[in-house]
Amino acid sequence: MKEIIYMKELIEQDSREWAYRLLFQGMEMGREGCFRELEKSELVGRGGAAFPTARKWGSVWDSEHVVLICNADEGEPGTFKDRYIMENNPAYLLESMMLSAFIVNAQELYIYIRGEYTQAIELMKNEINQAEAMIDAYQEKTGVRLRIEVVVGQGAYVCGDETSLINSIEGVRPNSRIKPPYPTQKGLFGHPTIVNNVETLCNLPLIIRDGGEFYSSMGVAGSRGTKLISLSGKINDPGVYEIEMGKVSLREIIDDLGGGVRENRELKFVIPGGISTQLFVEDEIDVKMDYCSLKKAGSALGSGAVIVADDTVNAVEMAMDAADFFARETCGICFPCKEGNRQIHMMLSKIYAFEGKLKYLELVREISETTSRAARCGLGQAAGNLLVSAIEKIPEDFEYYLPENDSGGDEVKR
Repeated sequence: MKEIIYMKELIEQDSREWAYRLLFQGMEMGREGCFRELEKSELVGRGGAAFPTARKWGSVWDSEHVVLICNADEGEPGTFKDRYIMENNPAYLLESMMLSAFIVNAQELYIYIRGEYTQAIELMKNEINQAEAMIDAYQEKTGVRLRIEVVVGQGAYVCGDETSLINSIEGVRPNSRIKPPYPTQKGLFGHPTIVNNVETLCNLPLIIRDGGEFYSSMGVAGSRGTKLISLSGKINDPGVYEIEMGKVSLREIIDDLGGGVRENRELKFVIPGGISTQLFVEDEIDVKMDYCSLKKAGSALGSGAVIVADDTVNAVEMAMDAADFFARETCGICFPCKEGNRQIHMMLSKIYAFEGKLKYLELVREISETTSRAARCGLGQAAGNLLVSAIEKIPEDFEYYLPENDSGGDEVKR
């Protein structure tokens, strides 16, 4: 199996040879023409929720003052595709944002980048300065003077929720907001606001270049186009790969693109979409990589972060690290999320110290279900997915540490 190269073709080109040509092609088509192509493309958001992009953008169509925010915070552990785009071709992202702003009639543009991405921050700021002539040309064509600003995030994973991100830009604590009103109704400083991640916006130039019908000819229903995959873990060839959604299995990504598990070890489990998704064990990885197939199989595509674990990985250590992450990253506004994740981490830590009880495993399930139902944003709603799936699918790792189990050790690192 060979990697499909579609978006990556533009990302890896010398941007100065073609930069902003597709922006002007879109402006020649007009807002309505571009939006029709977007509808035909059936593009859905690449941040994990897979919400139809045309439906979101259409809700601000007649608004007078629209804000466009590019979420480049990329806080999901194991995800680095957006960083790859910004560091390899910042002009491509800026062109994508300006084209998106033209379609939704936005005047203010923000790029919210996680603070650890120092190189990406510098590159995007430099690109905005170098694109002054393009911004002037945009104003001449549309009558709109774009204000483009880079905002540096302060390390809050909860800003993956768009309302938390909006609060952060406004300079207040990044707690999630109650919806409705939705950001498209009342977002940044009360203005209708569109929030999409880097990869989502970077599909727009391709849709304008090739047409919505061509774009929708790739992929499968509900998952059109291609998807960037962040492949990491116990794999021979980690990196960013591009696949046609619904046409490639998780096994093919691991064996063909990633070169298989390192050192010829046995595959133990795979996290298919970041640590907020349920893991798969070896006999489950023939599933196709698209939103619907993974949901049907009991997990999710999420951000496209595929993390491979071999037989040296301890599922209890992995679960404890994930629980610690969610306990630290909760904003604290939802009591079930704040206290639930703290309790889950405490119980897993006790299990790992051989001080746990069998009932802790059932309590982790119960608390995770409660948090999923009661949390306001995606952090709390998905925090227990990985942990519960690990307990259900790799019970022997957890039972090893429990007093009720007196079995001996094995090859797994304890």
